[in-house]
Amino acid sequence: MRPTSGAILVAAGAFLIVGAVATPLAVAPALVKVPLDQSSVTVSEAKNATVLDFSTLAERSGVNLTAHRAVRGDVDAGNADRTVFNVGVRVIDDAGKEITVSTDRVALDRRTAESVACCAEAVNGAPFKHEGLTYTFPFGTEKKTYQYFDNTARKAYPAEYVGTEKLQGLTVYKFEMTAEPIKISEIDVPGNLVGSAQPTVTAGRFYANTRTLWVEPDSGVIVKGQEKQLQTLRDETGADKIKIIDATLVFTEDTQKQQAKAAKDARQQINLLTTVLPIVLGLVGLLLLLLGLFIIVRAARRRPDATAVEAGDGPVDDVPSQRSAEPVDDDPTVPAGGRHAADRAES
Repeated sequence: MRPTSGAILVAAGAFLIVGAVATPLAVAPALVKVPLDQSSVTVSEAKNATVLDFSTLAERSGVNLTAHRAVRGDVDAGNADRTVFNVGVRVIDDAGKEITVSTDRVALDRRTAESVACCAEAVNGAPFKHEGLTYTFPFGTEKKTYQYFDNTARKAYPAEYVGTEKLQGLTVYKFEMTAEPIKISEIDVPGNLVGSAQPTVTAGRFYANTRTLWVEPDSGVIVKGQEKQLQTLRDETGADKIKIIDATLVFTEDTQKQQAKAAKDARQQINLLTTVLPIVLGLVGLLLLLLGLFIIVRAARRRPDATAVEAGDGPVDDVPSQRSAEPVDDDPTVPAGGRHAADRAES
């Protein structure tokens, strides 16, 4: 092969090696993002819960609850840097009776998963600014404390890393967040419901929650979620008088498997961009580079040595010239000695 071919291979190899370095540093961060078209439904269940039947204003215990949470991405509102989620949560009992319903609209950074102020964000239809993480953790989740937003309390709480576990064949980080009792609204209720002699009183509705999240760290996917939620009505002294909801909601087994699959799929894509592709590009690039150098060196060795030609080495004509130094006069009247001889003879 010609040296030119070797140079081309060297250039191609160098290009691939540069690509191997650039892929995990520049390409992967640009491609590994929270999707714009997010679409998922998670299901949680609670056994032996206690809820308030507002039709009878009496507590019901031993109730099984099911919570459906649907997350849909608003593609038109998103862009290269942010994604927007519309979220709806509906909790029903065994008979299909609706216990609670809530909605949420939040924008988040596609790389860090942090909430960003944008796009008509709201909680239950009312404009509200979110803070911290919401429905996912960042890519490359660390063993540290994150701020996690609670929609019911409408504030972010520290979600502390508490350990590493195995779940659905994955290594996951476990985080715990505690929302201390906080008043979320006031409700007019019969006085006797909260121990008052007044016909109607305004009672404070208080909310508390201990939320536990099991997160696959590479993808940030929440594989399992659990909430120990308590809502109560308090009297004017601040004492809990009646439970509105007392339940421990946990992702179902099917939801955990679904979330684990999503995490594994995301990990494969991340691994492809950050590990597999750079290694392949690097190896192929190195082979092309070495092959090109080999061709160039071999071509140089096969080239014949050029012998310098010195100035005195030109061709020499050893044959005497056949031409007389003086012109020959063919006139027959001139003696053989030439004109000068004839002149001498006449004298």
